[in-house]
Amino acid sequence: MDEPRFLAVQVGDLVAVQGSGDWWVGQVIHAEGGARCNANSLFQIACIDSGVIRTVNANGVIDVLCPRAAQQSGALQTTHNHRHQTQRSSQCNQQSNRHEPGRQRR
Repeated sequence: MDEPRFLAVQVGDLVAVQGSGDWWVGQVIHAEGGARCNANSLFQIACIDSGVIRTVNANGVIDVLCPRAAQQSGALQTTHNHRHQTQRSSQCNQQSNRHEPGRQRR
């Protein structure tokens, strides 16, 4: 007999959850173990559609859709560079001059 899927769930995993009559997808933000063993018994899961954080019994987790280890992480990268992203406009220069210490406009 296969072990229940919720035993393999870790914080950061993307999981499918069976609710009352419907199902939804969320990311596990906290896992709580049982009193007698370390097996998962409760999860706090953030719904990816609404952002609502729900406390879920472990047996409500249907499957692990994407383990945390398989998810890409790191700094966000811009897809392409434009000249206007690196140039300062004259308005920005005026604002920075206006706020420099020791300089007052009269």
